[in-house]
Amino acid sequence: MSKSKWFGIAVAVILWSAILFGAGWLSRSLLARVEIARGAPVAGLTTPSSNPLLDEVWNHVRASFVGTVPSDTVRNYGEIRGALGTLNDRWTVFVEPQPRAIERDHMRGQFGGIGVNIMLDSLGRIVMDPQKGSPAAKAGIRKDDILIGIDGEKLPDKPDFNDAASKIRGDPGTPVRLTVQRGDKQLDFTVIRATIDVPSVDYQVISPTQPGGLTIGYIAIHQFTERTGGEVKQAILALRQAGSQAFLMDLRDNGGGLLSAAVDVASRFLSDGVVLYEERRDRPEASFPVTRDGDATAYTEPLAVLINNNTASASEIVAGAIQDRKRGELIGEQSYGKGSVQSIYDLSDGSSVHITSAKWLTPYRRAIDGVGLAPDIVQKRADGEGDQGKDSQLDRAVAELRKAVVAK
Repeated sequence: MSKSKWFGIAVAVILWSAILFGAGWLSRSLLARVEIARGAPVAGLTTPSSNPLLDEVWNHVRASFVGTVPSDTVRNYGEIRGALGTLNDRWTVFVEPQPRAIERDHMRGQFGGIGVNIMLDSLGRIVMDPQKGSPAAKAGIRKDDILIGIDGEKLPDKPDFNDAASKIRGDPGTPVRLTVQRGDKQLDFTVIRATIDVPSVDYQVISPTQPGGLTIGYIAIHQFTERTGGEVKQAILALRQAGSQAFLMDLRDNGGGLLSAAVDVASRFLSDGVVLYEERRDRPEASFPVTRDGDATAYTEPLAVLINNNTASASEIVAGAIQDRKRGELIGEQSYGKGSVQSIYDLSDGSSVHITSAKWLTPYRRAIDGVGLAPDIVQKRADGEGDQGKDSQLDRAVAELRKAVVAK
């Protein structure tokens, strides 16, 4: 597969990430650990029935404010955000129901929908781009169609992105009617929702440049979701069958994801030992050892890992473990430096609170938070390389792997 094809696959993933960005989430804010407590009470804590001082303020607002007073729900959400802001921790946040539903589906790696990427253009309109072979494409929706209505309800000139994304999604097998603007035409399409898979891994063989040269198995991990471990397993099996003699893992622009997926992936390349340590308040240090799986492991082949400034969280867990264990070299640029763990607690109305509950350390107990990982081989990427179909970091990694095999 050509480099241009790789970038095409990456763009598809980036477009999906745009949905999360539109929902208010940067990729590197994704979580390393998920602990769900759906409306469960917290032992030993009580919630006061009212806040007299806050009630006093809002009484004055209702009596005097010249604008529109927000609903109780909007006000409560604002109060929660304000209270969490006093912790001065950028990763402890409140997430409203719609973006939480999108995030949850993204972590699962599949959702009920129509297979269309949506983005806001410079005018605030929702622009559609159906995935090949998706229900949206089969129904007749085309790239650059502008969404102007859902199920007969006209969208405002500057629609709410989260609200539109939530209404398009739904149970597989159910219909949704979309009204789009295409040039000067207004068209209606009824699309039957299906289960849409969101792959987190792309892989392929990098063929040798000369007879008898090195065949490299390339594995790009875009996010760490519930699917990632199985997808990396499939990638290793397929690449080994195709004759790969070394592996190149690409973690560039990977903002993280699930801790369990990071441990699983690291365990595919490390035969034993610890993947990371975790420090929590008032608890002993916890270790996360390599999980043993005799199938689809790559313990001995030469390995290199690509990182950049947007390699964060779960990606840094994997890269840090590989670097500490001297299993492979990190090539590229300094990583982002997110070494904290967030626990997600789902609340009774579908919203959630994400609370920084731990710090993680590499196998050598290096702290990554606010520091990041320094690459073993620094290789910066020039501006415009992607537009020109060039990738100097990937080229450098391939060259280093070939040197390692010769020296072995």
